[in-house]
Amino acid sequence: MKATIYILSILALILGGVAVALGLRPALGMSSDKESVKRYGLYEGLELVGHVDGRGYESFSVADEDGNQLFVIPLHNCMLDVRYRNGQLRFRENNTNREGFVDRNGNVTFFNTGTGIPATVEKEESGTMNQAVDQGSYAGGQGAKPAGRAPVKMSDGDLKQMARSNPFYKEAAKILSGKLSVDDAQRRRVILNYCEHFRMAYTTKDIDFLRQVFSEQALIIVGNVVKSKAGSEGKFMPASRVEYNIRTKKEYISRLSKAFAANKNINVKFSDFRIMRHPTMDGIYGVCLRQQYKSDRYSDDGYLFLLWDFRNESMPLIHVRTWQPAETINDNNEVMNIRDFNLE
Repeated sequence: MKATIYILSILALILGGVAVALGLRPALGMSSDKESVKRYGLYEGLELVGHVDGRGYESFSVADEDGNQLFVIPLHNCMLDVRYRNGQLRFRENNTNREGFVDRNGNVTFFNTGTGIPATVEKEESGTMNQAVDQGSYAGGQGAKPAGRAPVKMSDGDLKQMARSNPFYKEAAKILSGKLSVDDAQRRRVILNYCEHFRMAYTTKDIDFLRQVFSEQALIIVGNVVKSKAGSEGKFMPASRVEYNIRTKKEYISRLSKAFAANKNINVKFSDFRIMRHPTMDGIYGVCLRQQYKSDRYSDDGYLFLLWDFRNESMPLIHVRTWQPAETINDNNEVMNIRDFNLE
């Protein structure tokens, strides 16, 4: 029965018009300053819409039956179905063959298990993509920039169903309390969604997402514990000190790319998650959390701070990332936060 469902799901992707590939590369033959829009038809009250801007960059969004854009598809280098089926827009990652779906609120879910894609399906799917290129509707390829990433709206239902063990639970409860302004509550929803994508980007090795979410002038501070050598007589235990290194975005992404290539498995867990709004600058938020990182060759435990800029809500950016080893932190007052940065 499971095999039958799996085969039917693959056929749904192929026969449904899988030919949308989210590599987000300049589309062929685009030189006009005007945006080109392609609509894929209304199904279950939702419609997939392709956009090609004046620079030739293509992105895909989902609109409601009135044509209002709900969110931009937050995926890269994927094969994507062109219609919703039972509330799910199915996709498959080109590099990993992992499958999942985008729900009606724009949240991305990966299936826990996969049986692999048969070679015959690979061949059929490849033919579909080639046909799409000839028609000018394919915008595939790696390493190109997306046209934009609109905020994804987490529904109250999503927040209410969040388990207490979820690191975002306390912040979700704040949003549901009704004590926040409408704008503040909505931005915090977006922060929760983006931070989950940020965490998953390490697990799925989505270097494109990480490259896009950091601003070009991002300040990246990494703390390392350095052990001092014991005295000549060995009477004293080695002392520990922390060295902080500043990396450029290019350096940081380069190091991440090498780590992704060197490790088969990477697992990242969040805890102690807190969101802080800047007291005077609208749209600026700080996120503090504890991060446990484990890969095949390396593991660490520390406190992460991210300075998010939501002033352009279609493309939130991280301007600051700091990491402090957990063993050097005695209390929360020692964790870097938004008050440690002069932003005005």
